[in-house]
Amino acid sequence: MHEGTRRLGTLVAVAAVVWHALSVLSPAWVQAFEEERGRDFASYYYAVQVAGQGGDPYDRAALNRAARADGVRRGVHPYLYAPPFLLGMIWALPTDLSFAYHLWFWLHELCALGAALVLWRWWRPLGEEVPWLIAAVVALMTAIPNNHAMGQANFPGLLLALAGLWQVDRGRPWLGGGLMGAACMLKMSPALFVAWWLVRRRFDAAGAAILTGVALSLLSLPLVGLGTQLRFYLEILPTFGSGSYNGLAVPIGLFGNHSIPNLIDGAIPGDGRTLAPAAQALSTVVNLALVGGLGWLFATARPDALSRAAQASAVGVLILLVPVYTYEHHLVFAIPAAVISILGVCRGRLPEIWIVPLGLCLTALLFDLQSIKGIAGALPEGMSGLIGPLRELKFLALVGLLGATTTLGVGSPDGR
Repeated sequence: MHEGTRRLGTLVAVAAVVWHALSVLSPAWVQAFEEERGRDFASYYYAVQVAGQGGDPYDRAALNRAARADGVRRGVHPYLYAPPFLLGMIWALPTDLSFAYHLWFWLHELCALGAALVLWRWWRPLGEEVPWLIAAVVALMTAIPNNHAMGQANFPGLLLALAGLWQVDRGRPWLGGGLMGAACMLKMSPALFVAWWLVRRRFDAAGAAILTGVALSLLSLPLVGLGTQLRFYLEILPTFGSGSYNGLAVPIGLFGNHSIPNLIDGAIPGDGRTLAPAAQALSTVVNLALVGGLGWLFATARPDALSRAAQASAVGVLILLVPVYTYEHHLVFAIPAAVISILGVCRGRLPEIWIVPLGLCLTALLFDLQSIKGIAGALPEGMSGLIGPLRELKFLALVGLLGATTTLGVGSPDGR
């Protein structure tokens, strides 16, 4: 890279950091600081409180009783994460909800910065543009402040998953698999990365991930008993396929759900909170075909370092497309795909035909969801036909990123 280009990259990186701090992080913190009810974080907070008292954290009635006893809120969403997740919430046992939620905000910002740093360390050999591309995407990604303010739990899982992928690429499969196993116990969806390792015959890393998940489950037994853990895996986890999510009372068709099952639910409506049987069957078929097709393409490819990074990024996008619910805060898992797609264009590894659609996809991905919703709501009556495309704008962006990363993932350095 020429000296002038390096200086420009440094300038972009510095400007991105300042932009993130002033224009993204600060407004999100102001919003969070004024929030006393904990938003989505309240589910994890009351789950660990109930578990700490020997109760069932998956019993929504118990969570609601704990919330009402605090006098802060009347109820919470059901707790949906694996039992070992609560090991990472023990610190909240002696705190009140407001303090824990505000601390969670800053813990997530540290995890976000950690994820960006890990991604840079992992992809540093791919080019000197990598750090400022990561900085620019992280600075502009509106899903990040949305995640922080909502009190969501995406960044610890993303950080551990990226660290696991990096360590496996460094020839440390047991360490990398252990980190990924921990990520899977925080967010079940990184299990698709383990499936990708199996496709690539990285059985050592996949085995380490599975063993780590078992070990963490055993460690969490004093907090979540065996019977409750079995109920999660045998009764609650299967409800994720139908959209009932242990009784989650959030409409599937809520503006900003960016998943394939949501699209199918729009065509074959259910009761609003669960998929109709036909929609569930079709979603299952489409998702399995997509996962299987991507696995076949990647199993037959001979990737170099950039192509492997693109394959991992494609799996990150797939994690967003296949669940019933994929909201704005989940989109942080698309950060690697955005970075590697831009790098693919810079390197000439993506055909020029990708430049315009990829630019549109990145714009939609990074744009504020509430602004898109406001635009849709302000359309005149004669333009109501545009509401549907606006609703699915970020879904289409994810599909475009999946196409770009898959193209990079199966391509060779000479473009063949």
